[in-house]
Amino acid sequence: MADLSQLEAVIRGVAIGGFAAAGLALAATPRPNPTRWLGATFFVCAIAHVICGWRPELERFDPVWAASVVGTGLFWMFALDLLEDTPHPPAWRLVAPIGAFLFWLAAQIAPPAWCPPIWGVYLALQILLVGHLLVVAWRGWRGDLVPQRRRLRPLLAASACGYVLVVAAKDMGWLPFLPTGTMGVIQASALAILALGTTLALLRAEPQLLEAQADASAAPTPEPSSMDLGPADRLVLARLDKAMTDNEVWRGEDLSIGALAALVGAPEHRLRKLINGVLGHRNFADYVNSHRIAAAKLALADPEQALKSVSAIAFELGFASLGPFNRAFRAETGSTPTAWRQETCANGSPRLRLVETRQTASNSNKLA
Repeated sequence: MADLSQLEAVIRGVAIGGFAAAGLALAATPRPNPTRWLGATFFVCAIAHVICGWRPELERFDPVWAASVVGTGLFWMFALDLLEDTPHPPAWRLVAPIGAFLFWLAAQIAPPAWCPPIWGVYLALQILLVGHLLVVAWRGWRGDLVPQRRRLRPLLAASACGYVLVVAAKDMGWLPFLPTGTMGVIQASALAILALGTTLALLRAEPQLLEAQADASAAPTPEPSSMDLGPADRLVLARLDKAMTDNEVWRGEDLSIGALAALVGAPEHRLRKLINGVLGHRNFADYVNSHRIAAAKLALADPEQALKSVSAIAFELGFASLGPFNRAFRAETGSTPTAWRQETCANGSPRLRLVETRQTASNSNKLA
């Protein structure tokens, strides 16, 4: 028993060191951004979680215990920031850490007999958040153009799911046949593996995961000169430009990167690399939607299409429903399609000339 306790202490020390290194890697930067501060705060809570598992008895209203509980919601928020290209994450996501804190507060105030049900519901909340991350990671894996993040998606989902199962097994006593103290060592080992793996992943892929994420709201990076590309890459880009600009294949509702790669006659991995590294897009759906939204602006500003409904325009441009079109249009312009159309018509359609000018300039400069 003493040997297991000492082993657990050593392993938890390793976990604390790993989480501290990851937090410092995020915080110590000349270019701070909300995602970095959120991640650094989460790793502080992760250290608190390691410490709480080390202490057999926890005092009521213990701030370290509170930080440990809140870490569940912060992890969910941080993971979503990494997996999604949302320049301004919605404020409603704060409900996760606030809700976790309320569970902890309820457990401090409620009679002791109520604590097991409260923590049981809290465990269900953890499973729900991890389940949501699994869906997000899987749903965006195919269209993710950032190679480091694409590899991270299954690892993040699997590690989160596995750790929640370990915690559930420990707290709920699902493995009573194990010797006393064994589950503590297993949990500490899982934390150490997660800490070291997270630190390694952030140090190796941090610029691609976080620096570009900070600029997600900005326009894609300018295309380099064709002199910087090989003949095969220039050929693929020329075919891609023809397919997207002349043939407007983006109007197809079921267009996938695999189908587009087959259409331009290039391996999918090469097309991914060019769209991300040359054209500056981090997500395939965003790349396709950039063409659709540009066409939507022209259609909404066109007086001859004033009687056409917004939904009809969305369907013509390849959107399966009005909701995704509204979200993509708002992300691009900061306004809804209806409001954009009304403002454009009220101003005598100056935007139409501006959009046409930019579209012409963009097309003429491609591959220059």
